[in-house]
Amino acid sequence: MSTVRNLVIAAVVGVAVGAGKMAYDTWRGAEWEVSPQQIAQAQAEGKAGFETRPGTVAYLPIRSETADLLPVEWALYGLGAAALTFFSLRKKKAA
Repeated sequence: MSTVRNLVIAAVVGVAVGAGKMAYDTWRGAEWEVSPQQIAQAQAEGKAGFETRPGTVAYLPIRSETADLLPVEWALYGLGAAALTFFSLRKKKAA
C-alpha cells in the first residue's frame, strides 16, 4: 500500500513540475526567436518588421532552433522530480 501511495504522489509531483516548466517556457516565449507579437508590434509602430540586429529586419516569425526539444525537456524535468519524490518517500532501513 505504501508503494502505491508513493507512486501516486510522485506522479502528481512529476506532472505538476512538467506542466509548470511548460507554462514558464510558454510565458517567456522560448519557442520563438522572433515572435508574431514582436512583428505585429513593430508593424503597428510603422516599421517594416522587427529589427533583430542593426540592418537585419524579420518580416516573418522565426522559430527557435531548440523549439523541437522543449517537450523532451519538460518530460525530463517531470521524470526527475517524480524520481526524486519517489526515492525521498521510501522507508528508511532500521539501523
